[in-house]
Amino acid sequence: MESVNGMDNSFIAQHALAQYDINVVSVSPVAQSGAAVFKIEDNCGLLYSLRVHKSKISTLEEMWTSPDVLNSELLWLDELNRESNLTIPVPQRNKQGAYVTQVDDINCTMLSWVEGEQKQYFTSEQELKSTAEMTAALHQHASKWQPPSSFVRPTVNCARIQDALDLIKQRVREGLLDAQDFQILEAAGEKAMALLDTLPQNKMNWGVLHGDIVPPNIVFAGGDANPIDFGACGLGPFLTDLAITFTFIHPNARQQYIDWYGNQFPLPNEYVAQIEALFISLVLIGMRNALGTPESNNWLPTHVNKCVSREFGRYVNGEHFLFAGTPFWE
Repeated sequence: MESVNGMDNSFIAQHALAQYDINVVSVSPVAQSGAAVFKIEDNCGLLYSLRVHKSKISTLEEMWTSPDVLNSELLWLDELNRESNLTIPVPQRNKQGAYVTQVDDINCTMLSWVEGEQKQYFTSEQELKSTAEMTAALHQHASKWQPPSSFVRPTVNCARIQDALDLIKQRVREGLLDAQDFQILEAAGEKAMALLDTLPQNKMNWGVLHGDIVPPNIVFAGGDANPIDFGACGLGPFLTDLAITFTFIHPNARQQYIDWYGNQFPLPNEYVAQIEALFISLVLIGMRNALGTPESNNWLPTHVNKCVSREFGRYVNGEHFLFAGTPFWE
C-alpha cells in the first residue's frame, strides 16, 4: 500500500483506531482517492468507515485535508443526523471527544457504515426519483441551518474554476492537451464564471451542499437513496448538487429529475442557465483533479475532446445542452 511519511495507510489506520473506544475485529481497505477508506468491524458486529485523509491525487487542494475543514464536515453530519430523517453516516468521536484523530501529521476520521447497495450508474427511474428527493431534503435542511462561526468548508466559486483553468493550461503547454480544445474550455469557463458572479446568496438557493451526489456516493436500500461520502461537501449554490448528478444522467431524463426535485424544494428563476454554468464549472474542476493522477494521461485528452465537441462547444455557441445532445461520456 502507498507509503505515507514512512508508514503505509493500513499502519496509520491501526494507530488511529487505537484512539477510539471500540474493540476492532477486522480492518479492510475499501478505496483510495481523496482519502484511504477502511471498513471496520467491532466485536459487536457494528461497522464503521475509517478515513485516512491522505490523497493519491497530487493536484487536490490541501484545504480538503485540514483539521478545521474535516471537523466542519462532521459537524454538519451530526446536525443532519439529529435534525433530518435522512439515513446518513454518523460521525464518531475519539477517546478525547474529537472528530479528527491525528497520527503524526495525518488526519483521520471515522463514521458509521451505511448498509445498502452501491452502484456505478443509475439503473432505474426509482433510483433517480429517490435521489432527487434526497437531494431536495438535504437542501431543505441546509436552507434552515445556520452553520457555527467555526464552520469552514471549500466554496464553489470563480476562484476555484479559474484555478482549474490555469492548471489545465499548464498541461497544454506541456503538450498533454490540445491548445484548440483548451480555447473552448477557457471560453466556456469564463462564460460560466460570469453567470455565477451574478447569483444571489440567500437561504433558498445557497448554502451547505453535498458536492458529489453521484451513484458511487449513494447507498440504495428499500427504495431509498441514502447519501454517503460527504468528503466533497462545501458551500455554494444548491443547484451544484443537481449539476454534478447530471454528469451521470442522460439529457432526456434530466427534466423529470428536476421536476421531482422541484416538487420538494423550490427552484430559482433561470435554473437551466445556472445548472449549465455549474455543470461546466464542475467538469473543469474534475479535469483539474484528474491531472493529479498518473493514469489520466491515457484518457484525459479524449475526455477533453469529447467535452469540447459536445457540452462545452454548445455552451460557448449559446446553445443549451442540458436537455439535448450527446453527453460527453458516450
